[in-house]
Amino acid sequence: MKKRLPLIALRPLAWILFLLITASGYAQESLIQGLVIDENGEPLIGVSIQDQKTQKGTISDIDGKFSLEARIGNMLKISYIGYRTVTLAAAKDMRVVMSEDNMKLDEVVVVGYGVQKKVNLTGAVASVKSDEILKAQSANTSNALIGQIPGLIAKQTTGEPGLDGSQIYIRGVATFQGGTSPTYIIDGIERQAEDFARIDPNEIESLNVLKDAASAAIFGMRGANGVILVTTKRGNTGKVHVKYSGNVSIQKPTSLPEFANSTDYARMKNIYMGNTIYTDEEIRKFADGSDPERYPNTDWYKEMLSKNAVQHQHNITVDGGRDNIKFFTSFGYVHQDGLWDNLNYERYSLRSNIDVKITSTTQLSVDASGRVEYRHGSPQSSTNVFQQLIRNTPVLLAKYDNGLYTVPDATHPNIMAQTSKDAGYSDSRNNSLLTRLELTQDLPFVTQGLKIKGVFSYDKNNYAQKTWSLSPYLYVRDQDNNYNLQPRGSASLYQNQNDNEYIEWQGHLTYDRSFGNHTVSALLMALGRKEKYHNVWVSRNSFDSDVMDQISAGNSTGQQLGGYDRESARLSYVGRINYNYGGRYLFEANIRRDASENFAPDKRWGTFASASIGWVVSEEKFFEPLKNKINFLKIRGSYGTLGNDNTGGVAFPYYSRFDLYASRGSHGGGLANNLGDYVFGELVTKGLVPGPIANALATWETSKKMNIAIDAGLFDMFNLSLDFFKETRSDILAQRGAEVPWSFGGELPLENIGKVENKGIDANLTFNHHIGKVRYSIGGNFTYARNKILEMAEAAGTSEYLRKTGRPIYSYYGYKTDGIFQNQQEIDAYAKQEVAGSDYVTRPGDIKYVNVNGDEVVNAGDMTYLGYGNVPEIVYGINGSLAWKNFDLSFLFQGAAHAQVYLNGGVVMPYFNDGNLPQFWVKEAWSENNPGTRYPRLEQSTHNFPNTDFPPVQTYLYDASYFRLKNIEVGYNFPRKWLSNLRLENVRVYISGQNLFTITDVPQIDPENVNSQGWSYPQMKSFNAGISIQF
Repeated sequence: MKKRLPLIALRPLAWILFLLITASGYAQESLIQGLVIDENGEPLIGVSIQDQKTQKGTISDIDGKFSLEARIGNMLKISYIGYRTVTLAAAKDMRVVMSEDNMKLDEVVVVGYGVQKKVNLTGAVASVKSDEILKAQSANTSNALIGQIPGLIAKQTTGEPGLDGSQIYIRGVATFQGGTSPTYIIDGIERQAEDFARIDPNEIESLNVLKDAASAAIFGMRGANGVILVTTKRGNTGKVHVKYSGNVSIQKPTSLPEFANSTDYARMKNIYMGNTIYTDEEIRKFADGSDPERYPNTDWYKEMLSKNAVQHQHNITVDGGRDNIKFFTSFGYVHQDGLWDNLNYERYSLRSNIDVKITSTTQLSVDASGRVEYRHGSPQSSTNVFQQLIRNTPVLLAKYDNGLYTVPDATHPNIMAQTSKDAGYSDSRNNSLLTRLELTQDLPFVTQGLKIKGVFSYDKNNYAQKTWSLSPYLYVRDQDNNYNLQPRGSASLYQNQNDNEYIEWQGHLTYDRSFGNHTVSALLMALGRKEKYHNVWVSRNSFDSDVMDQISAGNSTGQQLGGYDRESARLSYVGRINYNYGGRYLFEANIRRDASENFAPDKRWGTFASASIGWVVSEEKFFEPLKNKINFLKIRGSYGTLGNDNTGGVAFPYYSRFDLYASRGSHGGGLANNLGDYVFGELVTKGLVPGPIANALATWETSKKMNIAIDAGLFDMFNLSLDFFKETRSDILAQRGAEVPWSFGGELPLENIGKVENKGIDANLTFNHHIGKVRYSIGGNFTYARNKILEMAEAAGTSEYLRKTGRPIYSYYGYKTDGIFQNQQEIDAYAKQEVAGSDYVTRPGDIKYVNVNGDEVVNAGDMTYLGYGNVPEIVYGINGSLAWKNFDLSFLFQGAAHAQVYLNGGVVMPYFNDGNLPQFWVKEAWSENNPGTRYPRLEQSTHNFPNTDFPPVQTYLYDASYFRLKNIEVGYNFPRKWLSNLRLENVRVYISGQNLFTITDVPQIDPENVNSQGWSYPQMKSFNAGISIQF
């Protein structure tokens, strides 16, 4: 029988066990305190400190201090944007010094359906900070990218409130049929261009642009034109943070056309017409202003656009969370006034991103965002407004001294009256709801690093427009000084409704694990997407009352109505693998198989793949002696294929299609149209009009992309990325360039007959340094992208001078000119000028059209290639910043080159369509006393002043290069000691300006304007003041 230990003998063991338990308890409950500073000893606010073992975390306060419950010795990851990440063992009292990370190699970059460290990227991915987007102070996010990103070409063609987005091209243009816009991905879900343009910049965490096959091939059929990825902000563990941002802007046009005053208008009109339209006495009265009502000097632009536009933006964000739940909420408001009273835009936006840790291996994310937009304007579109402003002459009176609007004359409407509140309204409302649900399950019981994820999104967009058109109140003053109201026409009403739905689901299986020097990650994914579009519209005229703005109150006679229902669907399977050996040798491969119902079943599927490699040379042992000068060096390259299923607006090209048209409204109701009516005697009836012939062989547009690049960091101050790219786009859907007789009864089919080559370089260079407490940086980005049409099945017999094959897309073709004929001897020695007809008599002062084909006359056979189109081949940006103590300064210059713009119509042509006289003609029109000018003599003729349907004439083709101060901002952060008693973490005030000056040779309009007649709402320059407060 075993002997039992006496109880007293167990007491030492009990004491030992008690001490162990107590020590363990103390170790678990230690309070870690510390201070985080930069190399100058300045405290850093908002630094993330996270326990790598327990995942608990916190952030530093306004004094750089932090506290965290953690076990002594646990490894803490300390990270801050723009600084090198530090990993330290937890201690009771910590002092952490963080150094700036110019290369930001540890920065995590969002890529297609995943993330990668910047140092491990093998594809061409460019990023822009959310702070830089905010500095643009734009209500449209697409405008904030201009000049910021290498490889991104953007043109803001209008500044109209609510419609002021930019056209964006990633590395230029490579197709002439399908769309050229990139695909927009927000939080992993494909979204519409408007969703991207209208997202509140305060919601954006990161914005990345995928430019090559390696980065974009995972998007397959949606990746050929590049991809823009937006990741929105999410909550962080720690206390709740509330931040308010607000700014007010005063806006005015960057450029407006200038026109002659009434005196010069009248005097030169006599010269132009070749007879006396205005007598000397009338011209004298225009000049002396003695009778301003009968002989006015009206500046229609000044009268109409008499005020500066005001814009204000406000945003409140709230974020925070605990270990098991984190949240981010944002509410934004934007208001934009137009350049006239009856025009404005409002937007309300809301976002809520919630992350829930259900178990240690299960995470749920629920995102919802919405926006409501209201746009109020007159029934006159901005195009109509600026068309009439250009047409209306200074000799026409706009309004009487008492403010009543006049009747200018029979052919010039009073655009000021037509845009007044008495003329009706055009209101629109746009509601958008974007939702996303993501459930992630770690599978450590299968193997470490394995996860499965499901994503579902449902987006809904509703757009409604209502236009109530009334005849304005116009008056004529009689000889007795009575103001007589002119007869008014009946009212009309137009209503339009769009309802669109977008449904997407994704299933992900991911694997990410390291084995010694080997790191492997992989993705398998299935994706489905369905889109539904519904539209209905109706209009009625002849309302008996201008008070009842309801469709039921209108006359059904002559009514118009229409609409459509359309659906589309896509299905995709995706695979990706990444391999990293020792941080030196990198490899990535992607494959995606897509199905699009735009094509016949046997042509529906396409497979797109890419491969890329990278070599981090600076991690090699032999490179060690150079690392003090060349801190980082990576060489990377990629090749792959992508697709484009855009059929240029022709749905289902593999089906024969008949378009249904109803009889004209003037013949008893139905849709009024100019096509498809069949006439049988006096009867006009509905008809089916054949569309393009079916082509069951139509299939994908295919893009093959190659990219070779180098990334380098020099002297711990310079960072360089240089990419060389080439793309060949083949199987472009297009119609053959051949005419068919009317008796053919249809259109030629879409065929895969186009081919385009696009190549160039893009580069980014930055320099960061500090002298004592003065930190400064300067950088620049550059893009050159030139395309060339290789094949496009042009019509037989096309002259070599007009052939588009071998030349860039969007090039200008027309008449080349060689200055002005100075005398009759020049005219007699040159080929006969017949561009305006064989009977035209050329005179000194006329444009000299070049005899391209070398025959005896200059006519349509001499039209030729005139050079660059209106999309620039070169864009660049120059940015910089300076910070000293609590002050900061930043700027962005931006420009473009290798582009042209052709101007015609009233913006440059004198007295066009009985319109205005551009100011430059007063001094620059040719005459015997003024021979050395660009422009011809003033005389009514098509030879010198071609109509808008005339081919382009080189005299009116302008170099659209420009250099612009895009943004400049000066800010001040209030000292922390001023804020501590107010429970504020940070307060910053700033003033800024956008588009403050532009250098260009383009007359009359902004160089980014693409409307050749100057009818677009102008781009705006802004003067801003703002404040941000963090509680």
